[in-house]
Amino acid sequence: MHTRSVPVGVLAFATLVLLLAGGDPSASLAQGRPDFPTRPITFIVGFAPGGGADVFARALADAAKSVLPQPFAVENRPGAGGTAAAAHAAGRPADGHTILFAHAGSSIITPIITNQPSLKWDAFEPVARIHAEEEWLFGHPDSPWKTIDDVVAYAKANPKKVRVAGSAIGGIDSFVVLSWEKAANVDVEYIPHEGGGPATLAFLGKNAELLIGNVSEVVQHVEAKKMVPLAVASEKRSPIFPDVPTLREKGWDVAMVQWRSVLAPKGTPAPRVAVLAEAFQKAMAAESWKTFNRNAKAVDLYLGPADFRTFLAAEEERFAKIIDQLGLRKK
Repeated sequence: MHTRSVPVGVLAFATLVLLLAGGDPSASLAQGRPDFPTRPITFIVGFAPGGGADVFARALADAAKSVLPQPFAVENRPGAGGTAAAAHAAGRPADGHTILFAHAGSSIITPIITNQPSLKWDAFEPVARIHAEEEWLFGHPDSPWKTIDDVVAYAKANPKKVRVAGSAIGGIDSFVVLSWEKAANVDVEYIPHEGGGPATLAFLGKNAELLIGNVSEVVQHVEAKKMVPLAVASEKRSPIFPDVPTLREKGWDVAMVQWRSVLAPKGTPAPRVAVLAEAFQKAMAAESWKTFNRNAKAVDLYLGPADFRTFLAAEEERFAKIIDQLGLRKK
């Protein structure tokens, strides 16, 4: 069989055209064989199994498994309000095979309060903001307090007698309670736990009079009438429980949501961050994710890397002001 050789000049010209067009000859040869990810991606979560962060991470990982050629392995590393996990993730190779669950508490509030800038969001690469849930105060159905006004009246007359179970100090749960205390001029006892799961168990065991958290963590208990919503820390009443008042309409200017997101170690190549961000955006169209979000009563609020970075900078400015107003920043 005869073969024809291609003149070197023709090959050189073709390569030059490809380069001028922004192409990469080696990349064209690799089409259909992406070099990332090449192994399972570790999704580090700084909170205990069963809480909102853990449930979110597992639902997102499950939805994304049909988008990327490698699976996600969720790794729980609870402690220090999520910053123990951040410290671990920061020391991992910046190759895209490690990602970190992040929300306002773990990536902004706790690092500012504890003066640990190396664990703040800008010590990582923003990948994507995914969704958000409202913050609720729940009570026991057999409690003598039937409304949030009843709770406040009792708390004012009995300082430190109302126990509130929630996730770790520095998270949105604790921030809502601290802000509510100041706005309503009450003094309650906040009992922190390593995630919403343990906090819920403590509440159900009658080790607290109130629970602060998200509907996704407790929806089955609300449906079973083991707890009742008393108030929501949102801008307006929620369609989930439209008869439940907001803290703001009661005269206490407290409105915060629990947004959830993904970060990567600093220095993770931008193309790999983009692959992850696009994968998560596509995963949010998966039926499994839609079902999870619907059951969790959550709202998709996707932001890609650039927009998410802008959002985080604005959130840091907002929360820093609240931290200083509450006098929480460590000297």
